[in-house]
Amino acid sequence: MNTITKNLIKGVAIGLIASFIKSLAEPPLQKIGETLLPPEDDELKLRGADVTRQPENMPPAVFAKEMYRKIAHTELSYSGTLKSMKIIHYTLGTLIGVSYIFMTEKNKNFTAGEGIAAGITVWALTHGSTVPALKLQEKFRICRNPGGFGNSVRMLFLACQWSR
Repeated sequence: MNTITKNLIKGVAIGLIASFIKSLAEPPLQKIGETLLPPEDDELKLRGADVTRQPENMPPAVFAKEMYRKIAHTELSYSGTLKSMKIIHYTLGTLIGVSYIFMTEKNKNFTAGEGIAAGITVWALTHGSTVPALKLQEKFRICRNPGGFGNSVRMLFLACQWSR
């Protein structure tokens, strides 16, 4: 098996595993974040803000519903929305995993141990910019009452940036 094939298999595996872990970790982390910093009701209604109670309002689900409406000229069912959301989530996770493995292979200065920096970069390129630009999620902001898991993560991200 050549190096490209090995890296492709490794990237797919890593992307799928990371996507699975994220799907398991996000709801309990949201609960912890909301316990520590309770969000206001209007904050939970924002697109992309509440994976636990409104999964159909998360960016992949919003994207799936919009594309289905444009193609089929009808609404996507709730169960179809959730299935599509998972397909999109795992596909993007796999693409990110494969990209990461190939980047570490091509640039030895960028090692597998720098996953946190890579994760922050992925967040900045997706939920920090592209996803809001496509109107699949509300724009990045710290709400007046910084609650909810999303805002907790944003505050942590900003604190990490300021500490550099």
